Amino acid sequence: MSASENYCDKEKRNTKSIAVWTVLWLLSTAALGFGPKFIWDYHMLISLVLVWVNLFFGYKMVVANKQLLEDLDELQQKIMFLGMAFALGCTVVVATVLGLLEAIRLVDSAINPSTILFVTGITYLIGIAMAKRKYS
Repeated sequence: MSASENYCDKEKRNTKSIAVWTVLWLLSTAALGFGPKFIWDYHMLISLVLVWVNLFFGYKMVVANKQLLEDLDELQQKIMFLGMAFALGCTVVVATVLGLLEAIRLVDSAINPSTILFVTGITYLIGIAMAKRKYS
């Protein structure tokens, strides 16, 4: 990063980085989820390589998000922090209840992990909206 890079330039760079790594992670996740059955017939080596690729892309996505958060101003950091805290709390509560539904025989099978991701994403957006409303 150059000394003359302004706030808008950093924001654009960080947004592009997050977009690239998120798309790569999503594509590798889809390949990992559907590839063994539809493309490579559960070949163990291909699956193991893709697991590591997926973990690498996930790591890079997390690092890109961390960099974005570090480059935000204090108010934006606080808003993101509050949104994340709300999402974490809601996800823990909902995941715990959903995890127990099969054990207490209210559902026949385990809850799909994508349900937890959906809860996290939605509650994060709600948390960000609530925090922005509070500070605007």
